[in-house]
Amino acid sequence: VLEVTSAGVLMISAIGNDGPLYGTLNNPADAPDVIGVGGIDDDGNIAPFSSRGMTTWELGRGSGRIKPDVMAYSKDVHGSRIQGGCRTLS
Repeated sequence: VLEVTSAGVLMISAIGNDGPLYGTLNNPADAPDVIGVGGIDDDGNIAPFSSRGMTTWELGRGSGRIKPDVMAYSKDVHGSRIQGGCRTLS
């Protein structure tokens, strides 16, 4: 992650589907230079399966940061099918 972000590349990663417990986010989303994306439902609430909480990346050197950085719809998301038309992806 450090090599990629120090080269000026914007790194974005899903934080994971290990929620709802606090502190369940995954690498590389918990790294300081990575934008971690969590999931919300149609009502704007954190999706029950979405990871969240303090990062574990720097716990030895500090108290951790709170993630996710941004949220996106992650429940009943529709997308295209290879055969044509649409389907529910998650």
